[in-house]
Formats: sequence, C-alpha cells, structure tokens
Amino acid sequence: MRRRSLLILGAVALLLVSGCTPTPDPKPTVSVDPSPSATPTPTPDPIVAPTPAFDVTCDDVAAEMSALVGPPAGAVEEHLSLVSMPNWYPGPALYAFQRAGGIACSTGDDSRSWEVTIVPGAQTVITGAESRGGWWGEEARYEGNGMCVLQVVDGDVLVSGLVFDPELAADDAGRIDEGLRRIAAAAVATSTQVELAPSDIVGVECARYLTAVELGEDLGTEVVLRDSFGGWGIPSEVYQVVNGSRICHYASNGNEYESQGFLTITTLPGGAWAFERIEGGTAVEIEGADAALRGVDEFDRPLIDLRLGTDWIRLTTYQGSGISDLTPIAEQVVQNFTVGRPAPQ
Repeated sequence: MRRRSLLILGAVALLLVSGCTPTPDPKPTVSVDPSPSATPTPTPDPIVAPTPAFDVTCDDVAAEMSALVGPPAGAVEEHLSLVSMPNWYPGPALYAFQRAGGIACSTGDDSRSWEVTIVPGAQTVITGAESRGGWWGEEARYEGNGMCVLQVVDGDVLVSGLVFDPELAADDAGRIDEGLRRIAAAAVATSTQVELAPSDIVGVECARYLTAVELGEDLGTEVVLRDSFGGWGIPSEVYQVVNGSRICHYASNGNEYESQGFLTITTLPGGAWAFERIEGGTAVEIEGADAALRGVDEFDRPLIDLRLGTDWIRLTTYQGSGISDLTPIAEQVVQNFTVGRPAPQ
C-alpha cells in the first residue's frame, strides 16, 4: 500500500551637479536636486513553520514512545499519521495541529504505528468537539487487536494518542496513558501564548473558490457541493474550527458515500511553510498563484497544490470524474479568490 507520498533595492545614483566659474566674480552655484529614490520592493517575510505553544518536540515524544512501545517503526514524521487515515487527510490537514500552536508526530506502517498530537487551548477545543459529537472525555481504551486510543487533558493542553502494535494487550493502555501524561505535564510546564498566523483564507466559504454550478458547467453534468460531514473528532475540530480550514467536496447527486467524486478542495491558512515540504511534485504554471505543484497523493489521486501568498490550497480529483487536467480548474479557483468572477455579459 502506497503511503508516502528579494529585496531589490532601487540603486538610484544621486546626481549632484554643481558648477562655478574661475573668475573673480563667481556666478551663483547651480545645483540639481537628486532624483527621487524609487520605493524599494518589500522583502517577503521568510516562510517558516509556526512556533509551538510549548517546548515539547517530536523528538521528546519519540523518546517517550520508544520507552513505552519500543523503537519507532521508521522515521518519526512531524504530521498526522498516514496509516489508516481518512481520505481528507493527505495534504493540508496533515499539518493542522502546527497551525493551532501544537504538534503532530507519527511513525510506522500497517504492521505497527503510533500517532501523538498535542494542542493548546484544550478547553475550547474540547467544548467545540463535544458540541459536534466528537469528544467523549479522557480515556485510555484498548480496542483489541493491538489498538489503544488515548485522550489526556492537563490544564489547557490536550494530548491524543493512537497506538497500534500486535503485541499490545489490554493492560498496556494504562502504561501508555502514564507516558502521555508525562508529555502533557512537560507541555504545560513550558506553555506560552502564541498567535495564529494571519491568513486571507480563514473561514472562507467553499463557493468563494468554486461553485457547484461553475464546476458543473465545466464538466457538463450536475454537481453537488458538500462542506459538512459526519465522523467529527479532535482533528476535525482543530482543522475546521480552530484553523478555519475547509473541506469542499464536489460530487454527483446522491448518497455522499456512494456518489461520484469530482473534486475536493482542502486548505491550510498560513500553510506556505508546509507547502514547501511537499515532495515529488512537478512545478506547473497557474496564473495568479505564487507557486503550484502537480502530483498524486497517498491514494494515487491526481492533485494540484497552490500557494497563494502565505496560504496553501489543494485540489484533488478522482478516478471517473471526467477531469483529465486540473490546470483550468486551478486557474479558475485562483481567479475567483484573488480577482473575483467576471461580470455577467
């Protein structure tokens, strides 16, 4: 199973022209005012990852998890797990916790894996998730077949864990819970206030990018836009509510789980830093975008990633969608968002 996916300063010379005669009766000195300096082009802010609200890193998490369940089964990645992930995870959603001032750490494959997330603002996150049916309290639950699910709250820090190892048994859940509580305590002890990076796409409605009618006209078929889904949890709360990201799914009419998918748009406000970490993409020119990459995701679905200023937007299409090239749609999305739609004729 495939899982891995200037400051140009206007150097304007100051031409100072002055002249005088060598006679005993000099004429007044004539000077020429310097040419006005050109306004320097602003230097773009460096693209850097968000600063976590605590001093706990994925190295710290990996050390604790190694003591609990053994050495990691592969490299420890700084994003949500690619193992058994929902189909909206690939791309922006993988880095949702970092934008929120937290961290996400994961490692492994289908045979053995773990994922640990830490997010500040626990009470706000929990209250929101609970109101949407995505929080059932602290837990250290063994689900059988080597799977442990954990939720730990310490002060205003929430630590979530998902551990899979065929060697785990029911009595291991409590031991792993103790380890996650040590991680949570370290996060609480070093907590600071952080501000979410500004972004132009926070809370933007899906239709601002592309309406169902627009895509339907492109494809010559009826298209339905869905932007709300079931199966809520802490990752959904962080991605959609805390971050103001969106899942925009364009499909045929009918049951959302059986209809033909045409296009999905996912976003990461302030996510240019994560866009820069994309591996294997091919640069493509999309008018109006600061950068764009064409590729496929971990489910082998064709995609185009767009960087608009500091933001990251991903367009993903599906087998049977009738979309052979995402470029025109990507250009339409960029124009709709950055310029606006052309006036009706």
